[in-house]
Amino acid sequence: MSANASLLIPRHARGWRMGLANMLAKEMAAWWRTRRWWIQCLVALLVLNAMQELNLRNGMRADNVGLTFLEIAALCVPLAAISMAQDTILGERHSGTAAWVLSKPLRRPAFILAKLIAHGLGLLVAWVLLPGTLIYFQLKAHGALQLSGTGFVGAMALDYLNLLFYITLALMLATLFHSRGPVLGIALVVAWSGPMQFIAQPMEKYAPWLDSVLPWRLLMPIGNTSPLAGYLAMGQPLPTVVPIIATALWCVLFVCVAIWRFRREEF
Repeated sequence: MSANASLLIPRHARGWRMGLANMLAKEMAAWWRTRRWWIQCLVALLVLNAMQELNLRNGMRADNVGLTFLEIAALCVPLAAISMAQDTILGERHSGTAAWVLSKPLRRPAFILAKLIAHGLGLLVAWVLLPGTLIYFQLKAHGALQLSGTGFVGAMALDYLNLLFYITLALMLATLFHSRGPVLGIALVVAWSGPMQFIAQPMEKYAPWLDSVLPWRLLMPIGNTSPLAGYLAMGQPLPTVVPIIATALWCVLFVCVAIWRFRREEF
């Protein structure tokens, strides 16, 4: 047997999983065998942690720094998730790579799921685990003794749920539209309507129920209430779990719509 032939490992998956392992390996390699992973990690640390270290050294209270960290994450993490998730679909569609890959033994649900898993894991490491671990020790070093270790893990889980919402939203929009403008525009309006007060205040007046069905309350203070991640980080009981459940359901819905729409795409 030749060396090249020995590298050909047969896959026996059937149904919607056909081609998932190969596609996932390709997407994971694009993350971890290129410069992408360390560039994303470096940008995340500069955006999320460097400014907080300056705030701590300038005497800002540790609890206020923690809230600032969550607010910046609410603004910047969705931008990273949306940019990468929409480009992974639209970039391959425009270059013709998607049509070529789908001519192989690869089912379309596997195409979507491979990209979701690879980008979900990559962004988890770069934008949640690494900066989250660092900010925990930064706050502890500056006197945040009331910070709960297990609660902080829960807070980072909400951070990741927020990130997943925007990954799946961008993937869905990228299957519905053929250009980047509508995808970025719609996704960013959803992401920043809660944090931006000049938009949030009219919504609080005319549609206050949006706070409960969208992920804004996970990381952002809405009105006079603290973010849900803040309650967890301090070891306090959550006032509500409705935004958490709603966000998880949105993620499932977005993935289902993306798969449904992509299965009807003609290449």
